Parts: sequence; C-alpha cells; structure tokens
Amino acid sequence: MTAHTNLAETISQRLVFFLGKGGVGRTTLATSFAQACALRGEKTLIVQWSLNDAVSSLFSRPSAGHDSSPLAHNLWVMNFSADEAIREYFIDHLKLRLVYNLVIENKHVQRLLHAAPGVRELFFLGRLFWLICLSEEIRGTRFDRVVVDAQATGHGVSLFTIAPTIAKFGMTGPLAAECERVASMLADPKLVGTALVTLPEELPVEETLEFLPKLTHDLGRSPNALLINRSIAPYVEKNPQSMDYEHVVGLWEKKLTTNAATRALALLHRDLRKRQHFEMVLRDELKQRGYKIAITSVPDIGLAHPESSASTVLHGVADWLVNANEKILENDEVLQSNRQQGFEYDISEDQR
Repeated sequence: MTAHTNLAETISQRLVFFLGKGGVGRTTLATSFAQACALRGEKTLIVQWSLNDAVSSLFSRPSAGHDSSPLAHNLWVMNFSADEAIREYFIDHLKLRLVYNLVIENKHVQRLLHAAPGVRELFFLGRLFWLICLSEEIRGTRFDRVVVDAQATGHGVSLFTIAPTIAKFGMTGPLAAECERVASMLADPKLVGTALVTLPEELPVEETLEFLPKLTHDLGRSPNALLINRSIAPYVEKNPQSMDYEHVVGLWEKKLTTNAATRALALLHRDLRKRQHFEMVLRDELKQRGYKIAITSVPDIGLAHPESSASTVLHGVADWLVNANEKILENDEVLQSNRQQGFEYDISEDQR
C-alpha cells in the first residue's frame, strides 16, 4: 500500500472537481474533503449540480439553491441552476434584460437551450469562473476553496472539453470570449485540481481504468488523486492474513447458533475479500500503466460503525482524509468525540 497523504495538501488548488460514476460515494467524499478544508480555516464552497440537494441534509440545513448558503463554520453549499445562470448572464453580465425577457424566456428558445448539447455545461463552467476569478472583485466574496461535486463520469468529463473545443473555432463575441477564459482556467494546473472516486468492485474498477486515459487526455494531465471508497485496506493493512477464511469465519462458526448466521458471516467475508482483491487489481494496473497518482484508501467507516449518524461518519471520513487517524477505525467514542470537538456546526454572523 502507498503511504497516506494529507489530501488537502495533495490537492492544493482552489477549484477542485470530484469525478466518478454514480453510486461510488462521490458526493460523500467531496463533502468530506470540503469539510476537511473548512477545518483548516479555509472558506470553502461545495458546488452541486443536481435535481435534489444531497449535502445540506447532512448538516440538518434546508436545501440550497443557486446562491451559496451556509452549512457550518467556514463551509457553504450551492446547487447550480442552469436557468438562473442564463438569467444572470443576460441581465447582470450583458445588461440585456429586454433581450432576455423577449427572446430567452420564449418557450421555443427555452426548449432549444435545454436540448442543445453543451449549453448548460458552458453556463455551469461560467459560474465556476465567476466564483474563482470575479466574485471577489464584484461582490467582495472570496472562497479559498470551491469543491465541485461533478455529475456522473460521462457528463463530468465533458466539462473539460466543451469550452476548449468552442474556443478553438475562432468565433468572436461575448460567449466566445467566455469560452476562452474558461478554457484558460481549466488548463491551469495550479488553479484546477481533480480527484477521481471509485469503489473496490469489479465494474467501478474497470470503468476507472477506462476513464483515466480519457480524463488525462482531455485535461492534459493526470488527476491529482484517486480515492478508493469503502476500502477495507486501512483495517487489514498491518495484518493482511486477518482476512483469511480461518481468521474470520473459522473462528466464529462454532460460536454462532444457527447455520443462517454462519452463512451470513461467510457472505460478508466473501464481499470483503472481493473488495480487497479488486483494490489490489486497481493498484497493480495503475502501477503497470505508469500512472503517478496519489491513491487514498478511504475506510468503510459506516460498516465499522453502523450505529453512527451520517454526519458523524462524514466527519470521520474528513478526519481520515487529512490525518489518517487510525483510532476512528476501531473506537466509536473517538469518532463521536472528534465529530463534536473538531467541527463547528454553528454559523457565524458574517456567514449569514
């Protein structure tokens, strides 16, 4: 296994995209990373683009809209709206309220905007550019970190190709200029970082290995980090033999009172061994292909602490990403104590 690194230092860029297929825990890890940055004193914004806000409920807050809403100390969230972004662009940026009211709000134009490929993605990138490069000058608001919970793999990677492709056409006008600025932003490795999230399972591993070359080509560089979610490696790294059948099922089968319980334990053991196997497959394949990516095995804290709340697990993952605190792997009291002491859920007056 590779040595653990502080993810907040490995990915030091202001704008960070979390990428991965649906169901791998991308939102959880993006939120945990943002929470870890906030713990370091960095003003951090989580940007979603989703039908339903999946982040605010983890902090017992109401659903967020297009504008940023406070979640906790140093932490905000927003849920991008393409319609609102288009309105802002024409009314606030171009000062064309009449054009917007008469043309853009026309139902036929609205259908075209929603159907045309890449239009909403462009406005999403434009919003990110505004947050990174313009908001401090225009509104006096500056985020030290903007963490993007990107759409599922296929849609997420398209964000890195749309603006550069349009910029190459050599068109003129406000939209073309916007594409050039966005393309320049995405191409800056000091400003934009990426983290790829996967699971130690057969299909996610295959998709990760297929996705990496495309992402590297489209972005012009490898992602900064690969996060293997729901990993058991942190639990068994010091004693790999502890996952042998005799160490797990063999020790317990005589103590279990029913055959059903023994079979359930055997199935759980099989699932954990498969996770161990596919994580090794992924690591070996990346090494053979010459990828130099910081790999972080994120422990399945929810499995180890089934009674813990979602917010407690979230904080435990955040602690792991920056500190690799091994005590949270085994001790519920440490997990609960860290959650209560390490993060301020109260919103300060300047965030309201």
